[in-house]
Amino acid sequence: MELTFDRGIYSDAVLSTAAYWLSGEYAVERTLEGSTEVWKITRADAAPFDEAELRARLLRELNDQKLREIIKSETKDIRTILYAKAFADCDDLTEEDLSS
Repeated sequence: MELTFDRGIYSDAVLSTAAYWLSGEYAVERTLEGSTEVWKITRADAAPFDEAELRARLLRELNDQKLREIIKSETKDIRTILYAKAFADCDDLTEEDLSS
């Protein structure tokens, strides 16, 4: 089975995560042709598989990972503020506070 993906839509991180998700059952050969990534997918055990089902599962996974990437990017500043606030008082700790 061969699939192509536009790297302008799916980042390398999203595609790599999806490829990893498949790695238990499938072998994924990835090549880059300009801004298009080409995948050649075969079953690891060489058994036949339902290509339509795999395509649907893979597209769900890609869309899920893409959404996670968007959310992570959009909430980066909020997470940084929360981390700073959570650890703001850590500078006041002494060695005695840590050993008790």
